[in-house]
Amino acid sequence: MQMSNTVPNKTLGEIAIAEAIKAVKDDDSAAFTATVALGLVMAARQVERAEGSEDITDKANKATFRAFLKRYANRGGVVWRDSDDILNQALAKRGKERESAVSDYIDKKEKGARLVEGLAKLKTWSFRLMKDVCVNHADIIRDLLAKKTAGAGGDALAEAFKAFIRETYGASFAKLCSALSEPAKAPKQKDEIEAIFARAEKLADTDLIKLIARLQGLMHEKASTAAQVDDMLGAESAPAEEMAEAA
Repeated sequence: MQMSNTVPNKTLGEIAIAEAIKAVKDDDSAAFTATVALGLVMAARQVERAEGSEDITDKANKATFRAFLKRYANRGGVVWRDSDDILNQALAKRGKERESAVSDYIDKKEKGARLVEGLAKLKTWSFRLMKDVCVNHADIIRDLLAKKTAGAGGDALAEAFKAFIRETYGASFAKLCSALSEPAKAPKQKDEIEAIFARAEKLADTDLIKLIARLQGLMHEKASTAAQVDDMLGAESAPAEEMAEAA
């Protein structure tokens, strides 16, 4: 008796779930790899600064990111949203003209230009990562410099930095974000009376008169309700008081 090798067809739902799970995992992996990779670019620049006896400061990361954007655009990567035509015009040039045009594409962006979604996310998290590294873990930069001075190659230095990131912040983008998330700022407590008064000051006289009348009505309603509650409590407690007096 022969066994059937027919693979049962998957349902649309099974296919969709499998693809969604894979996409989410791939997106996390890609985001983590890109963030750490750009962090490594910034770390390399910090090592160079430390080598020249300059301070390890996260302020240098901004210039490094801008240099990265120029290299990225020069290889055909769109940096600003809806700017494909501008970039293509720059890339169509040759030699120094192309280099200058790509540089202007980054430095002389149109007013209101925004980074494409992927780069915006990459900027946010790579900046947070390297700010934390520079402020709280500057020893990794010094360690990389020491390894470099001792003759370690680029691959070894890169792996040392990546290992540090995995051990310190986690080995996924989700864990990295969790480790670097900034605590939410507590909302300022508002003075409700002052807020109402500020709005009341802007009312026309007729509206202000209506507001005062409604406030007075509200006060009367609350006072009336309180009086009714007091009466009910008083009525319920009367027999107990009478019983106490009788005793």
